[in-house]
Amino acid sequence: MSISKSDLLSNAKGGAMAGIVGGIALVALIFGIDSQLGVHSGTFYKMIGLLTGLEGMNAIVVGFLAHMATAALIGATFFVCSTLHRVLNITSFQKGVFAGGITGLEVFAIFFFPINQFIMMPAVEEIVIFSDRYDLSIKEVEAIRTVLANTDQILWGSLIMHVLYGIVMGYFAGAMLPENYKTLKIHTE
Repeated sequence: MSISKSDLLSNAKGGAMAGIVGGIALVALIFGIDSQLGVHSGTFYKMIGLLTGLEGMNAIVVGFLAHMATAALIGATFFVCSTLHRVLNITSFQKGVFAGGITGLEVFAIFFFPINQFIMMPAVEEIVIFSDRYDLSIKEVEAIRTVLANTDQILWGSLIMHVLYGIVMGYFAGAMLPENYKTLKIHTE
């Protein structure tokens, strides 16, 4: 079965939307983790933004947008890959949820864990060490220290959240893609 560029683009758009929905589902959990740790809401996103050289609300907004863009990219890739071979086709909610959960695990293992451990955490530790170079309040530095002190718990929570993200994305794939495959078959006959 040959797939046109417009069909791939259509699936990429649908996947980006499903990825964003999955990402939004995690926003409340991320803010909940901030609350559980006793730090200001948005600390997770702020840490991402701080690494770009921004501070305050700008750092939170950039961190949030980077997180949503990543969610959209993962969703688009998931949807496009599901059309590349018949075995990968998401033909039901169950297959979508399963494939999404597996994708969440893969994203955690291949991307999040190494980026977090080898790039993010060392860079954030450097921000704490050289906090006088940044326009951070004592409370902001303490919030970052709290996050660093709870890295193990955050990693386990992140693993669960990545699987949850994948399940939500996969659920939407199960709702959207079976119709797309029917349309694709009509165009290829």
